[in-house]
Amino acid sequence: MKIGLSIKLGLLLGLLNCLLWYILAVTKGFYVIEVYVYRNYITLATLVIGVILSVFFLKRKNLGLLDFKEAIKTGLLYTFIFAIVLAIFNYIYYNYISPDTIDYFLSEAKNKLIENKVKPQDIPFYLNSERNNFSSFKLLPPVLFFGLISSLITGALMRKSDPHTLKEN
Repeated sequence: MKIGLSIKLGLLLGLLNCLLWYILAVTKGFYVIEVYVYRNYITLATLVIGVILSVFFLKRKNLGLLDFKEAIKTGLLYTFIFAIVLAIFNYIYYNYISPDTIDYFLSEAKNKLIENKVKPQDIPFYLNSERNNFSSFKLLPPVLFFGLISSLITGALMRKSDPHTLKEN
């Protein structure tokens, strides 16, 4: 079975993204909020770069021709594989690599809520909402959304039809 370039690229850049996240967490500290801010920037950059590369290599494979629909499919396939790799690593990270990170950030959030004089009966609601932000499934929709946007833009900019084919009315 032949594995497509978009799948290979999604796996490769997804793993690279995870490795960079881990290295950043080890060097800056697991409980430093900047690690998670930089993680988002790295994720967006590797997502966009991967979509562009996937579409570029498809265009090169097709001898310079690229249908808009094929560009979207290629970009979304890359994005889907990339998002799955990130979700799996997110689960492993928060459950095995640094399992107390969520509790640390929740205790920090609780202190901020108390400091801001939030009613005690409302605090569990806010903390539960905050805990859900660390879910691997919460990671998928934004990655897929930005992958779709990147695919649409890349497909629109890189498409090139065969001038020798006639469209029927």
